[in-house]
Amino acid sequence: MKSKILITLVPGLFFAGSLLAADALMTFEDMDKDANGYISTGEASASQEIANNFKEIDTNADGHINITEYQAYMGHGRMSPPEEMETPEPGAAPY
Repeated sequence: MKSKILITLVPGLFFAGSLLAADALMTFEDMDKDANGYISTGEASASQEIANNFKEIDTNADGHINITEYQAYMGHGRMSPPEEMETPEPGAAPY
């Protein structure tokens, strides 16, 4: 009986994982189906994460997500280099 349950559940787990991966790979352009420069609530339904956080992402509360709001949300919590970090000149020695 346990093997039948596992055989039934395992393919479903792989399918669910691929859905999550596809959701994470959607770009702003993928979601903006009508190419008007905004993601509407209807278009946001293509991504569960964006749909669930629509009000948080729509920082100016105009009912649409623009590219700036989308990029700010997608970059939220990611590391960025410190302000005082120097960028070496191309071809310069590393230290």
